[in-house]
Parts: sequence; C-alpha cells; structure tokens
Amino acid sequence: MIDFMKNISKERQRGLEFHIKVNDYFVSLATLLYLLQETLGNSAEEQNVARCLNKSVNDLMYLQRNYKIH
Repeated sequence: MIDFMKNISKERQRGLEFHIKVNDYFVSLATLLYLLQETLGNSAEEQNVARCLNKSVNDLMYLQRNYKIH
C-alpha cells in the first residue's frame, strides 16, 4: 500500500470503494477538479493552474470512457 493511503479514514475508503464499484471514480474526480478550476481568478498564475486542471479533467474523462478499475 502507498504510504499516504495508510492515513486514510475508513469512511473515505468506503467512499472510494463505492465510486470504483459504480464505475464513476474518474468522472467524480474530474468534476471536483473542474469545480476547483472554476474558482480560480484571472491572474497569470491562476490561469496556469486552470490549464493544468483542465488537462487533468480531460485525462480523467478519457480514462472514464476507456477504462474501468477492477
């Protein structure tokens, strides 16, 4: 197990397992990142972060369409 996963709560584990079971983990994460992206302002630094988040959203949507976690 990855070290940072050792400290995850049982409730959070159940939530992750639920999203994996119903096959919406990637789209759920993409939605969260998209909403975060929408909160960013117009400064150059924030727009750079927004672009990175947008790329991650697109990657996650690709994964959602093409892969399933077992």
